[in-house]
Amino acid sequence: MSQNDNGVRTGQLRSSSERQDVRVPGGAGPPRVRGPVRPGGIRPPTALLGVVLCEDHEVFRLGLRVVLEAQPDIAVVAETAQLPEAVAAAAGGGTAVVVVRQGLIGEATRPLLRELCRCGPAVLVLAEPGEDAEVDLVEVLQAGVRGYLPRRSAAHRLVEAVRALARHEAALDPEATGQLVRRLTAMPDRADACPLDRLTERQREVTALVARGLSNEEIAGRLFVSLATVKSHLTASMRRLGVRTRTQLAILVTREGSTVA
Repeated sequence: MSQNDNGVRTGQLRSSSERQDVRVPGGAGPPRVRGPVRPGGIRPPTALLGVVLCEDHEVFRLGLRVVLEAQPDIAVVAETAQLPEAVAAAAGGGTAVVVVRQGLIGEATRPLLRELCRCGPAVLVLAEPGEDAEVDLVEVLQAGVRGYLPRRSAAHRLVEAVRALARHEAALDPEATGQLVRRLTAMPDRADACPLDRLTERQREVTALVARGLSNEEIAGRLFVSLATVKSHLTASMRRLGVRTRTQLAILVTREGSTVA
């Protein structure tokens, strides 16, 4: 390990190519990029599958990196904590797969996810525990994502998913896809179907409590979930039901007769 004239730490990749390792103090600033120094920019060795990690939890991101770089055919070429940085890193080329934590995808960043999918590399979303997998899977697939795994997946499944995506194959969690198929086949095929059928069971519980007049904090306490989870369910429910305000949501839920114990 040495430093060049610009103070950049350099070392060796498994391919014996020269690499550049840009460290960002405190996790701020541009993404950390690793790859061989070549004219025109930084690129991973052509023999390796370049992976960008988009994960704002540093310890978990380090674990992902350790698992992936233990493989002889995979190199982590950039690590970011924000989706915009992942888009910028992928746009530079040399990336086969971008791994993104699901919690970084929201209403404000969903267009960025679509942009990331258009950049060229395959996207693997790591699903958060406790989220509504079938709804999230539909939304990320619509954005162009081809990989979807629970964040708690075993290390070998992560590696297999990255390799499958690099081969331009899909890598979808069987449990999540099974839930999606069961939900879609159970939906009534009628024009006058209840609009609340578009919601998951948890979303119906949250919206029913909104109709009862409970605050987000009270709903979180009643359902034993975090405030952020309640807000996420409300945002998704309002989007699916086509309403813009909490009042409109409460009126619709009351009219359709959704109840919760």
